[in-house]
Amino acid sequence: MVATTGTGTAPRLRSRYELWQDTINAAVGDERWHEYDCDIQQIVTQFNRHLAGTGGYTPLDWRMVKAMVWTESGGPTNRAWRNNPIQIGNPGDPGLRALLSPDEGGALVIPPDLAGKLTVASAGASPQMNIRAGVAYLLMRHARFRFATVLDERDAGFYEVLVKPGDSLDKIARANGTTPDILRKYNGGGCVLRPGQKLKYRKAAVRKIIASWNLVTKESIATRYNVGDPEYSRKLGYCLEVMRKSAGREKACAT
Repeated sequence: MVATTGTGTAPRLRSRYELWQDTINAAVGDERWHEYDCDIQQIVTQFNRHLAGTGGYTPLDWRMVKAMVWTESGGPTNRAWRNNPIQIGNPGDPGLRALLSPDEGGALVIPPDLAGKLTVASAGASPQMNIRAGVAYLLMRHARFRFATVLDERDAGFYEVLVKPGDSLDKIARANGTTPDILRKYNGGGCVLRPGQKLKYRKAAVRKIIASWNLVTKESIATRYNVGDPEYSRKLGYCLEVMRKSAGREKACAT
């Protein structure tokens, strides 16, 4: 807390939040705060296009990501602005490791042209890649995943297999690169097995998919992306308000 004085009044302690507001207010007259506008718009468009149609996806608002960059970095006078403006991949931060883990679902969120390029090293190599990593992690944390049968898009052929004594749907599926669900789908649903019976199938596997989405809001970001700041949602809202006041300084970006 910092003491302030007013005429005829006792000193008042200013909160950390009020001091933080002073920092963000500088954006109204400083074009540097809008330096990443075009980068953020391009990045968010890239993710929105990739995820359109998955589980009723609602397009992400690029200004919400901009508010995160402002909140996380503290603006262009801070070192984080140049190094890691959205603060993913910091020492001790599990977010980037979770995103790149094969088990968490990050591969489903990351656009194909970023696959393999988005790494621990690259996320710390440029502010743009750091923002990409942050957006990917944010969306991964808002996705609802489940396991489902997925057809092999590289193989549209139909196959037949002969049922042998002792066979089960699981056994046949494992041996032939498909799933019990596919065997049921193409062979009458219940599929009571008889030796000598021919079963049709397509190549398929059980994989994690995006089933639906949690809506991205200030409150959801505060609980799913941020760790440890009880004022995070409030800060995002304040940043968005300051952006409205400084809208004339936003970058004009090609679409």
